Amino acid sequence: MAKAKMPASKNKYTMRISRLTVDKLGVKLYDRVSAVLAELIANSYDADAEHVVVEAPMGELLAEKKAGVLKDRGFSIVVEDDGCGMTPEQVNEFYLVVGKERRNDPKRGDKSAKHKRAVMGRKGVGKLAPFGVCRQIEIITSGGGKIDGEDEHGKPAKGYLTAHLILDRKGIVKDTDDDYSPKVGALDGTVRAKHGTRLVMTDFDHRHVPEMETLTRQLAQRFGVRTANWKITLRDTQKTKGTKGHENSVGEFGVQCQSGTKITLKDRGASKGDEQWAALDEDSHVVANLFAGFEYEGAWKAVTGWVAYAEEPYKDELMAGVRVYCRGKIAAQTAVFNRKAGFTGEYDVRSYLVGELNADWLDEHEDLIRTDRQDILWSHGPGVEFEKWGQNLVSTIGKLTREPVRKKAWDKFAASSDLENVVTKAFPADAQKDIRENTMQIAKAIAKTVRQDELDDKTQVQNLVDLSLMLGPHITLDRKLQEVTDNADRPLSAITGLLRTARVAELSSFGSIAENRVRVIDKLESLIAGAARDEAALQELIDQAPWLINPQWSPITSNQSFATLRLEFAKHYKKMTGNDIVLQPSSKQNKRADFVLTNQDTCIHLIEIKAADHALKDEEMARINTYDQLMTEFLGLAGNEEFKRHFPEFRITLVCDKLGLKGLAKAAFDGLKSQGRLDHVTWGVFMKRARLAHQDFLKEAERQRKLASKGWVDE
Repeated sequence: MAKAKMPASKNKYTMRISRLTVDKLGVKLYDRVSAVLAELIANSYDADAEHVVVEAPMGELLAEKKAGVLKDRGFSIVVEDDGCGMTPEQVNEFYLVVGKERRNDPKRGDKSAKHKRAVMGRKGVGKLAPFGVCRQIEIITSGGGKIDGEDEHGKPAKGYLTAHLILDRKGIVKDTDDDYSPKVGALDGTVRAKHGTRLVMTDFDHRHVPEMETLTRQLAQRFGVRTANWKITLRDTQKTKGTKGHENSVGEFGVQCQSGTKITLKDRGASKGDEQWAALDEDSHVVANLFAGFEYEGAWKAVTGWVAYAEEPYKDELMAGVRVYCRGKIAAQTAVFNRKAGFTGEYDVRSYLVGELNADWLDEHEDLIRTDRQDILWSHGPGVEFEKWGQNLVSTIGKLTREPVRKKAWDKFAASSDLENVVTKAFPADAQKDIRENTMQIAKAIAKTVRQDELDDKTQVQNLVDLSLMLGPHITLDRKLQEVTDNADRPLSAITGLLRTARVAELSSFGSIAENRVRVIDKLESLIAGAARDEAALQELIDQAPWLINPQWSPITSNQSFATLRLEFAKHYKKMTGNDIVLQPSSKQNKRADFVLTNQDTCIHLIEIKAADHALKDEEMARINTYDQLMTEFLGLAGNEEFKRHFPEFRITLVCDKLGLKGLAKAAFDGLKSQGRLDHVTWGVFMKRARLAHQDFLKEAERQRKLASKGWVDE
């Protein structure tokens, strides 16, 4: 078979790189003003600049859409530095070559020329970042050695040769592999008195410049540089020079840390031993033995810096977690190094852990940082080991900082609740010293288990105080019981102290119960107008809280005998009337209860509830009369003597606002009421009676507590 003829060419295969790549590396990667500025500032740092000035319309939208058309607003953003700058030749050789790595270039190298800084740039694409927000970039840069030449006015001058060019995004991103030639500016070839670079961005996309304070924090967060001769200044072009807010300096990214939680990871230096390097707290005390790095394929990967707990939970994404820097520029931000859930102190770690770690090896040999510098390539080589190291650090920090975090929670709780004064006021007597101490201990134990953000809730704090006041006397009573048991030969005074504590504990419980009931009554009263129209819901309420009828009633009095009586009476009712009857409200039943049947002590209570403003009808009274007759008959039947012995009394409570009775129904109502077998109350009386009874209970409990604090002197 004959081979097909290949077209003659110098090279058999050829790859073409489209200029559309610029669109992918610039526009698509950098779509926020802060990210663009960070790339340009990093370039200034690498150029040995000592001062960078950024001028921008802070807080402004750079372009706006009107009738679906994007319109530039005429703003400009300027980034100017006093770095080494570039000559026209250097612009062509270095700046206009996309993707050329500086560190592999023998002419420039890995360190800056003047200050010997470890350069931040590597991929050679950061120069395209401005195209993520604008369409035109003007560059004026002066560098090289001082020479004789002409200034911009054509007059003789001594200074630095200047390159002036204008890059247009539309011209660059054409679908072609032809070379792109930028427009040459008027200053090109002139000399300027000072070296440095000025970059001006114009013709913007629909982008927003952050407010001054926000942009300051964003840039501070992106740079972890701690060196002399380096300053970043922001200026708001919307404000007049010298006015408030016109200028701001970018300093360190400040995060207020909790005392006792800051831990420093120190570099082991030149040592190559197997010793573990200490993690130190903010007072330089050893708190754990941790490697400040790890070994990978025989090489030591140092990780230095600090971690701590923030004073407050994360307020924004900038402070969320640990920031990882490479050569002073952020490479990643992580809360838990991708650790899964279920480790000690997890909530606090995920909400409070902050830190700043330095790992310059991340892009020394193998580049482990994503192009957009938003994260590390965790699945590549040493990235896997770094992730394991970080997860171990997170676990250790969770354990080490648990006690300082608990102490902070306790301090916050004690201060916000004024706990010491509250406890002293509740148990003021000298004989109640043990109760005060135990109550404080209980409160401390409870507060330490509560998340700090929950302590901002005043209701939550009050609930914890109430719980402590209730438990304090009971815990004290339990301990005194143990003391008396362990010391059988103690005098009678020990028993007296025991009984005194028991009474305080009892009063504390009763007072708490009454306070809770009054709160329930308050809530019920606010809802009663609407709720009282739902008879089924109110029947279930009475069944679950019979103390609403009488404060002495409690569900605890229900027993097996009464449960059996309910079943047997339902059978008797069906036999005598032919109808089924439901005696207990339940959400599982298909129909609501006919009435609530409960027992208190030796009395059976039938509670009939009608909607608010309802007028009792003749047929409804007839049913009530039937209930009364059949229950009386049932308790008198042969074989029901045991029921009669347990429950010799039977009464009816009717909660109904109005009566619409006539004839026999009216006579039946009057008869039951005159015999003391029927108690009729309106909703207003019902609520007032429940409230007054429990408020009297509260007053009496408080009076008894005061008596106890005075040594049992009755009034």
